[in-house]
Formats: sequence, C-alpha cells, structure tokens
Amino acid sequence: MDADIGWAATLHRMWTSVGRISARDELAQLILPPLQALPGVVAVWGLRQGPDDDVLEYRWTGVPLEGANRGLARAIASGRTPEGLSALGFAGVLRDRFDLSGEAGGTIIVAVDETAEVPFVQACLGQVIEVTREAIGRLGQRRAEHAQQTRDALLAEASLQMDAVLDTTQTMQRVPRMAVPAIAEGCLVFVIEDGRPVLRSSVHVDMRRLSALLGDPAAVAHLDHLVGRAVLGDTVPDVDTALLSTRAVDLQPLHARGEIVGVLVFLFDRDAGSIPPSAFLRDLASRAALAIDNGTRYERRRRDVVTMQQHLLPTRLPEADGLEFAASYLVGDRVLEVGGDFYDVVDCADGTVAALIGDVCGRGVDAAALTGMARHTLAALLQEGATPQRAMTRLNARLRLDGSWRFVTAGVARLQRAAGGVSVEWVSAGHPAPVVLRHASGPERGTGGGAMLGVLPTPKFGESRLFLAPGDSLIIFTDGLTESRGPDGVMFEDHPLGETLDRLRGHPLTDLVHELSAASAAFGGSRTDDIAVLAIRAGKEHLR
Repeated sequence: MDADIGWAATLHRMWTSVGRISARDELAQLILPPLQALPGVVAVWGLRQGPDDDVLEYRWTGVPLEGANRGLARAIASGRTPEGLSALGFAGVLRDRFDLSGEAGGTIIVAVDETAEVPFVQACLGQVIEVTREAIGRLGQRRAEHAQQTRDALLAEASLQMDAVLDTTQTMQRVPRMAVPAIAEGCLVFVIEDGRPVLRSSVHVDMRRLSALLGDPAAVAHLDHLVGRAVLGDTVPDVDTALLSTRAVDLQPLHARGEIVGVLVFLFDRDAGSIPPSAFLRDLASRAALAIDNGTRYERRRRDVVTMQQHLLPTRLPEADGLEFAASYLVGDRVLEVGGDFYDVVDCADGTVAALIGDVCGRGVDAAALTGMARHTLAALLQEGATPQRAMTRLNARLRLDGSWRFVTAGVARLQRAAGGVSVEWVSAGHPAPVVLRHASGPERGTGGGAMLGVLPTPKFGESRLFLAPGDSLIIFTDGLTESRGPDGVMFEDHPLGETLDRLRGHPLTDLVHELSAASAAFGGSRTDDIAVLAIRAGKEHLR
C-alpha cells in the first residue's frame, strides 16, 4: 500500500515535468531513476531505436549497459530471452516499447530479482511508457514548431534579400547564398535563356566538390537532363546521386506569372529527416522566381527607357574650332519612365556657338513629348540667330499656349571668340548655375537665377558673363547632379561636387563628364534622379 502511494506521487511528478522536458537526456533522468527505485529492481535499461530497430543510443541505471550487456539488451528488446541473465543477478526481465510517427522509438527494459512484485513493476513500466510517449510527442511538436519558425524566418529573410535589388545577376547570386547552408548543402540556379535552361549561379558548402561536379561532363549532362525534364513539367526521373556526389536532390521549377523562368536544384548531404519539406522548397522557389522575373522585366523596361531617352538627345555634338564638347546622360536608378532632361549644341547664324540644357518637370510619355519639343524649339531658334532670351521667351509662350502644367528650367551658354580665350554669355530660366573648372585652379560656380518657363506670362532670366582661358572647362548640368543626396541628407553640391571636380581636373573631357555623373549617382544611391552633364573646354585655337 505504501509503495502504491509513493509511486502515485512519483508518477504525478513525472507527468507535471513532461512539459518542461527539452531533450531526451532530460527525459532519461526523469523516468529511469524512479523505476530503479522500485522494490526488487536491479537495473533499468533504455534503448533508443531507429526505423530498422538499430540502436541509436543506450541509457541505464543500476547494472551498466556496456560491453556484452548491450548484446543482451538488444536480444531482450527483440523479444528473446538470452542466456547469462542470472549471472547479472536478474531473476527476470520486463520490457515495453514505445513508437511514435516521425520519431525514433525505443524500448525500456526493467531487470528484477526474486523479491520484486512483478505485476506491480509491470504496471509501473506501462505508466512510464505513457509518460515517455507523451514527452517525446511534445518534444517532436516543439521541434517541428521551431523548425517551422526557422523556415518562416528564412523565407521572410529570403524575400527581403531578393526584393532588395532589381538587378537580375545580384538576385540570382543571392538565391543560392540564402539557401546554403541553412536549407541545403548546395544550390544551383538555372534560368531560361533563348528557350533553354542555363546555369547562372551556384553555391556549395564545399566549393571544390562543386567545381569537380560542374567539371564532370557526365554529371553536367545528367543535371541538364533533369533540369530539362523539370522545365517541361515532366516527372523527374531517378536521380543518380552517386554521379552527383550527394545524398539527395530536389528540383523546383521557378514559376512566375504563368511561365517557367528556370529551375532551382537543391543538393542535400544531410539525413532525410533534416531535409526541409517539399512545400517549403516550393515556397522558396516561388519567391525566387518572382524576384528573378521582376528583375528581368525591370532590366528590359530600363533598357527600353534608356533607348527612348537617347532618341530625345542629339546623336552627336558639332565640331567647332578651339572648342571641345562632351556630354553624359545617366538614367536615374530604379526609374522606369522616360525623364525630361535634355541638352544640345548648335552653330548659330552669327558665328557663335550655343550650348543649351534643360529639365522638364515630371516623367513619362507626356514629359518625353514636351522634352523633345523644348529641345528642338530652343535649338532651332538659336540656330536661326535668336538670342537666348528671345528663344526662351518663345518657348515660354508655347508652353502657356498649350496649357501644360509642366514647367521647364533651361539654360543657354552662348560662346564667342574673345582675346585670349572664349567669352560666355550665360542665360538662365530657373536652371542650376554652371561651373567653370579652371585649368590651373579650383572650380568656380557661376550665377543661375531667373524663373522657370511656362509659369509667368513674361519670363524672367538670370544673366551673367564668364570667361574661358585655354584649358578651362565650362560644365552645365541638370539638378540631378547637384541635388543627389547621401544617407545623411547632405547634397552632392555641398562638398563632393567640388572635391570630385578637383580630382578630375586635367582628365579628358569625355572621362570628366562620365566620372562626374557616376560620382553623383554613387553618392545618392537609389535616390538618384536623371543626370545630364554637358562640358565645353576651350582649346588653343578659339572661335574665329
């Protein structure tokens, strides 16, 4: 009676402790000693067994489960009664087994002497088996929940990483790096190009193994065959894992907007139980497919925008004695609409040269149409001999007549021969002031001013005069250059502009405009607007 009461308290303590068990080692400490404490119990042996009843782990109290005793334990667990038990002081053995779906099962063996109350011990063992089954089930549930949380976090992080860029090459590099080693030991990204899958990116925990794999013609042919079947939607044939030097392979087609854009190939060297579920791999592949497709569409659209933008600019700049011209146009990052920046250089009827630059408010088709009209209107009027003021006044009247809500900033530099160099008349309608980069000294900022065209009935201009000595350069640009902002809010024109121009002094004019634009774009990062830069350098021979 006392034993029953004591065991009831022990069993209660075990059940209340089940929820706190975090590992099988703790479980063994919870269930084996109480069985050992029962009257007449000589030893308690616990065997953790795999699917084929192979023993994965041994635990014990009392008589050590070591050496030859392990063979005895395996025989008992299989239902046999081996010889030699009496030598250990065993008058008899009791055993019970627990099995759970998806978990390693096991057997608990209780060895007793002649004094044991066998029915009572057998009942206690059955109750311990129930505690064990519940504890292992909870461990598996918590492990599954933790694995799911880990997979959810990986998917969220993968989405953030892949959505952070619209460059297809970067996206395809990020996909396998996100997968290895957290999800798989290796990952290969195949993308459909010209109707066939092409390997674009690959990562493995052992890059030497990957290099050997991709250098083996037979392995590459097998991979191509598997990927080709996956692209066609066919059932993937048996994978020759030995040829691919891996334990398991999973292929996931990349579906995006109703099309297959590629295939992800996962290579696994881990146990089958540690391989993520197919649903998770499909989810990851779906997100990768969308990111790759978005990047592809973005790049295609961006190429179209750049092509359209180039049609709004002069195909070539004229030649003039004693003057050198160079221009650069940089389409703003992540922008998928045609911008409104423009520039041109024209020979005027009076023998001067006019360099013009402007910026139409907004983006898109309407802005592009207005950009073309503004550039051609100013260029035609200046070429026919109109002064910069007259040309911009005509453009202002046209804008107001059309009732457009878009305004235009513009600037014209009229270049004329002068003693010892070139004189510059700068006329501005709300446009950023030019910069003169002296051949032998630092950059000097000119004067802007005036009002944007299309706003006032009578336009207002800012006017100033500059002078270029041989080797000096006049640099005119749109506000995308100067208003590019760094992460701290500082604009490119505050300090970096002058520092960059100092660095570029003496560089070829073409290099100067391209490197200046690139420096501003790098400074502003993804916040960069379109940047147009036109530079004029005075040579040894001046305008006649």
